[in-house]
Amino acid sequence: MKKIEIQKKTSAKNGRIEIYYFENKNIGLKKTLFHRVYIPLEPFDSGLDYESQPIETEIVMEWLNLKLKEPTNLDGLKLTSNPEDEIEVSIYVGSAHNPCEINKMAFQKIGENNYEVDCSLLIDFEVEGVAPKEEFNFKTKLKLNKEIKE
Repeated sequence: MKKIEIQKKTSAKNGRIEIYYFENKNIGLKKTLFHRVYIPLEPFDSGLDYESQPIETEIVMEWLNLKLKEPTNLDGLKLTSNPEDEIEVSIYVGSAHNPCEINKMAFQKIGENNYEVDCSLLIDFEVEGVAPKEEFNFKTKLKLNKEIKE
């Protein structure tokens, strides 16, 4: 399999953070507060013949149960994840949702509802047979929507 070389081909654009409650009594999940992060990427050529180029995609981080006393203050937050976590991180490339692990993700407040994020992801392109695994390191800015969705 040929590498995507995502680190060389794209960069993270400014993204956003949402906060929401979710409950599912069927699986025993009580009403829980979660965060969701969207980080769009600059369009790039994936090098995959079966995909229209350039592709437009984003990194999506869902089901972040951060258990913060103040859910609208992410300053100093440091995250990691692994495949066993309930956190879902993925990027859509090669007509597939490719899971990611957060090696490190650090939030620093830079203004009202604005954060600079330093992140390192391991993208598992192998799960869907798209390409070998790759690390993607980036810094970007995220805007927090303080409205909590029910």
